[in-house]
Amino acid sequence: MKLPTGASRTVFIFAHPAGHVAAPRYYTPYFEEQGLDWHMVPMDIAPKHLAETIRALAKSPSTAGFNLTMPHKPAAFELCDEVGPAAKFEGVVNTIRIEAGGKLVGESFDGGGFLNAAREASIFDPERRTVVIGAGGAGRAICHALAAAGLKRLRILNEVPGPVEALAAKLRGQFPDLDVDLAERFDDIGLCVNATSLGLHATDPLPMDPARMPGDCAVFDIIAARRTGFMEACAARGLKVIDGVAMIRHQLPLQTAFWRAASPPH
Repeated sequence: MKLPTGASRTVFIFAHPAGHVAAPRYYTPYFEEQGLDWHMVPMDIAPKHLAETIRALAKSPSTAGFNLTMPHKPAAFELCDEVGPAAKFEGVVNTIRIEAGGKLVGESFDGGGFLNAAREASIFDPERRTVVIGAGGAGRAICHALAAAGLKRLRILNEVPGPVEALAAKLRGQFPDLDVDLAERFDDIGLCVNATSLGLHATDPLPMDPARMPGDCAVFDIIAARRTGFMEACAARGLKVIDGVAMIRHQLPLQTAFWRAASPPH
């Protein structure tokens, strides 16, 4: 892998905390494969400093763009001057490019990355119910992508009722043929998605008991930093398990094309 020089450009990934961020090990080699002298650098940014940090770094021609992860996606949406269609529906942004004059354009690619990874693994079946655990930024993006791809039955679970009820109402409004429910059941599902942060730490509880799922259910855990206890428990039951690395790999081309569409370095 090439080391950065003064001519290199940087894609910053903002998180808080950032110790779990593993994305650079996938992004930087991909950039090199595409002939780009770009490098991804993680930064731990407290939410109160997000806006000022982005505005400052956006002034440098060395900055190629921004990637946002927990907990910054909703705040990044509010910061953008313009957002794409997925971000507009989901109310979150995980990718920002810099246009002429410092204009910030955001989009959400979590859903697209998830869906392409699920299709590649042959675990997306629009005829069987999918349950998504978590209605935060990633959860909203995944539910939107599933609905847009023609899923017929979706169940959404969240620890706090407000966000999940708002998401369900929005999905019903845009996708009237989609059957959305909020019941805490797992016996009738074909795919279970953990879209929470549970699993980032070894001491985290499991998002649900794998024994409650059918034996032919597939599991997609969006955590990419480590092999979680949930993944291990599901695999021990013989369930097919896909981790967050697959989601990252499938977001890469989508995000890189988005960043490359920006105005020339300013």
